[in-house]
This record gives sequence, C-alpha cells and structure tokens, in this order.
Amino acid sequence: MSLYSGHVLLHSRRSFGLVESKDDAHFLGMLWAVESMISHRRLKVYFTFEGGVLVKAINMPKAWPSFKSKVVDIRGLLMNFLRWQVVFEPHTANSGVRLIAESALADRRFQSYVAIGYPSWCP
Repeated sequence: MSLYSGHVLLHSRRSFGLVESKDDAHFLGMLWAVESMISHRRLKVYFTFEGGVLVKAINMPKAWPSFKSKVVDIRGLLMNFLRWQVVFEPHTANSGVRLIAESALADRRFQSYVAIGYPSWCP
C-alpha cells in the first residue's frame, strides 16, 4: 500500500498453493488484498491489479456473467470501504511489486505477511 506520492506504507506477500489458473490466482490475490485493507481499517482504497479480466468483471459485472460468484464475493467486501476503485495496471508499472512476487518463487519465500514500509531487501 502506498500513497499517491509513491511512499510505501505497507507491503505484503501472500503465497497460494494448488491454484488452477491465472484468473484464479488473480481472484485470490484480489480477495486477500481487499481483506487486508479491511483488517488494517483503510476506508478509502485505490486497488491496482494486473489481472485485467477480473478488474473488468469487478467494474462491469453484468458484462462478465462467468465471474459472477467471484465478483459477488469481492464486491460484498468492497462495501466495507467509504470509497474504493479497482483499476488495471500492467506489471511493468510497479517494479517493487514484481520483485516481491518473484522472490516468493525464486527464493522459496512462501511465508505470507504484511509489513510496514518498503522491503529492506529490495533494491
């Protein structure tokens, strides 16, 4: 989580096992991100995800009926926020997020966590 200025307030990593598809991985990641912001009592949140299909399904649910059950789950949680927005962001737009994600596999870092600030091990 960062401010518009780019200052990192929180960073996190969540490892999932036995995920059948990339769309399922995006759904689980989005669900975990939303639940994390709720538990940290952040009431105005701007979510960015590289899962473009799921972002479209969240923002235009009637156009994506095959995602209905997932969209209902996520939009139900989004009701906890005073203000929220879900937007697509290509993976090239946030190198810090990419480094954290790659570290989970490359360095076998499978423990999930939420921590304050930017990861000390990231360049």
